Amino acid sequence: MEDRKRYIIKNVGLMYLKYGIRNVTMDNVATEFGISKKTLYQYFNDKQHLVAQVVEYFMEDPEMSVRNPNPGNAIDDIFHLRNKVAYIMKMYNNNIELELKRTYPALYQKVYDTKRQRIYEDTIENLKKGIAENLYRNDLDPSVIAKLLVGRTLYTLNPDYGIFDDYEVSSLSFFDTILDYHMHAICTQQGIKYFKKRINKIQNEN
Repeated sequence: MEDRKRYIIKNVGLMYLKYGIRNVTMDNVATEFGISKKTLYQYFNDKQHLVAQVVEYFMEDPEMSVRNPNPGNAIDDIFHLRNKVAYIMKMYNNNIELELKRTYPALYQKVYDTKRQRIYEDTIENLKKGIAENLYRNDLDPSVIAKLLVGRTLYTLNPDYGIFDDYEVSSLSFFDTILDYHMHAICTQQGIKYFKKRINKIQNEN
């Protein structure tokens, strides 16, 4: 039962990303997996319970992590994150966090807090790695840079604050502009050379 439940949770999450939470009913879910609503309710008490389980899965499952599982340097890790962002932008167009904020505020707060902590911790880790590899400047304060990145991600790039529009923050070219700005601020000459080599290769392929 647990494997079946996990399968449903993961794939309902993908349905939410594709169609939006509000547009995916319990009837839709039952039909999608070829089960009765009675069977579905053996797994989940109601839609809110299902949404909560989906949120929990995406926050905790290792498969959903943006950390690079492959060997490489700190800049390679940044491009692994970019690949994840590019895939999500290409495949999905629904703002799940906005839906959570409006309909399930407690779940939204949980996602927000987790996202904030992970951005901070992952940035610290990446900066320390890059400094050790002489790809990032050794005079950086990782904690300060990480806090600035948290602020940029959660506030400056949040359309709710009216600095950038939805169409801008959902554009990969815009993401690359911000990435270029960030890398030029933290990289050594060696790091900039490697970053430009990688970003030029990717952009020329598209």
